Amino acid sequence: MNDRLLSLVDGVVDLDEPRLPLLTLREAQAAIELLRLLAAGNGEGAHAARHLARSLVRRLPSEQ
Repeated sequence: MNDRLLSLVDGVVDLDEPRLPLLTLREAQAAIELLRLLAAGNGEGAHAARHLARSLVRRLPSEQ
């Protein structure tokens, strides 16, 4: 399952598709925190969660 999750995450990052505005900034920040909690463990999907969290953080506006 971890390989499947990682391939899904990699596919999202690698594709040059139009992005849809589906989240507010606060929702995105909350999702990233939840991904970081999942990534902190050793469970299935932790590596994919770290990868996706890093990808999402790069797209957030920098805090002033």
